[in-house]
Amino acid sequence: MRTSWASFAVVAALALAGCTEPVDDLVPTEPVSETPAPAPSPSATASWGALVTTPLTVATGTDPGAADGQSLNIPAGWTAEVWANVSGARLAAWTPDGRLLVSNGGGNTVTELTPTEPGKAPTASALLTGLNSPQGLAFALNGKVLIVGETDQIVAYDYLDGKATNPRVLVDNLPTGGHGAKGIAVNGDTIYYSLGSSDNRSAEDRDADSPRATIWQVDVNGGGNKVVATGVRNGFGLAIAPDKTLFTAVNQMDNQPYPFDDDTGQLGLNVRDYINENPVDQVTRLTMGVDLGWPYCVPDTTNTPDLLNVPYVNDPILNPTGDKLDCASLPPTMLGIPAHSAPLGLAFTAGTPLEAELGSGALITTHGSWNRDTPRPPGVVFSPWDDARQSLGVPVPLVNGFQSDAGDRWGRSVTAIPGPDGSLYVTDDEAGLVYRITPNP
Repeated sequence: MRTSWASFAVVAALALAGCTEPVDDLVPTEPVSETPAPAPSPSATASWGALVTTPLTVATGTDPGAADGQSLNIPAGWTAEVWANVSGARLAAWTPDGRLLVSNGGGNTVTELTPTEPGKAPTASALLTGLNSPQGLAFALNGKVLIVGETDQIVAYDYLDGKATNPRVLVDNLPTGGHGAKGIAVNGDTIYYSLGSSDNRSAEDRDADSPRATIWQVDVNGGGNKVVATGVRNGFGLAIAPDKTLFTAVNQMDNQPYPFDDDTGQLGLNVRDYINENPVDQVTRLTMGVDLGWPYCVPDTTNTPDLLNVPYVNDPILNPTGDKLDCASLPPTMLGIPAHSAPLGLAFTAGTPLEAELGSGALITTHGSWNRDTPRPPGVVFSPWDDARQSLGVPVPLVNGFQSDAGDRWGRSVTAIPGPDGSLYVTDDEAGLVYRITPNP
């Protein structure tokens, strides 16, 4: 049974309180063991089976734009609705009083969507304007403080009754350009933010005054700003797992030179067939001081076709002899995502109403490729959480259909987050829309 719209504030407040409970060892000082257990087949299917092409309905008062007459592929019995217009819709977060906040990057605005009633568009208003490319959104201190990641700073606001006030800058003068968008995750009074690389393959980023390709943490009062993880090319997607550790979704390198000195004679060359499938993007746990290897080490799926616990191989141009970084010593990536998927959204279902439908796991939202032949499509996959191993398993499709078989797109998903009504809310920055996808209404 769906949670009523009138119950939004109560459910959202309870969920928010559960997700922001302080935990002392959120980022362990020692790496968590990633010893692989027997893995499901890469062709594993979820309990909902094959996805079904489902026409999009349109909430009254919403302009469907590019989604007019389109369909999405979703589990059988689910519905998909064009719910709201937000130009350039990027990341999203639910407020403690049941409103959906959506950032729009270059639009310099955080929009507040207040649900009305089923079948009707939410009331939209600008919560914050005049920002510098806002992206990451998250709440701290049991929903009392809103954290916003702008391209050059991390800012905290007091939040109450649909208003954000008393802005204070926690971190300023952050590097911009390149992968300059700042993702955010919060646990209690600790904020985590991404500082992506300046370029595709820039080893200089590792030694910069403010090293890029990193994940940082800062206290909610602005103290304790420090690096958590290095070698993270673009770890824009950040979220807290059910075991209260920090996870990231990483966009890996483009045009990766062939890294194997084998009988093909292709070492160090740009080989299209290899580039199309390598390196895989990453979803993995971050421990204090961990290094994900970029750009010296390349995720290598040669012996891990299930894309679980993926080790590394030396980059043939930047680290051919391993003298820059011992790639074999790095902890493996927990989960690989097909190359050039561009995972931007990462959210866990544990403790949300959607857990009853999907189980506990990660919603990984991909933006799709820009340079692959043929393009990797956007969409949402679900990776089940294994409590015994405290890790993620082989992902299965949950939402797709934004792209034709020929590679033409009408939309581009950015993030998918559970709503307090039990629906899934998906943002689309290309169509400028937010979709409400509801299980078995």
